[in-house]
Amino acid sequence: MNKFVENAIDWLAKKAEVKLASDEKRAISKHTETVKDIAPKDLASNKDINVYYVDVNTNYDDESIKAIQDFVENGGGLLIAGHCYSCGQEPSNLPGNK
Repeated sequence: MNKFVENAIDWLAKKAEVKLASDEKRAISKHTETVKDIAPKDLASNKDINVYYVDVNTNYDDESIKAIQDFVENGGGLLIAGHCYSCGQEPSNLPGNK
């Protein structure tokens, strides 16, 4: 799984240097040393970020969801990954499906 995530991050950076951010505390393999700890609402003020990592089980408020959508609409890469512990739920109830 780690190699898949690494490759996805590299691809999302669009052949540029990976400038990864996340509000997750978990290490993201080979990018661990360069991950910036940024909340979604702070994406707009960090123009040097080109990929944002979101754990599928994280619940975000509407403001954070809008900030992530704006980031992607403006060319940022988004990786939503993780193990879905609640996959038996209605898909629209899963945090990553918002």
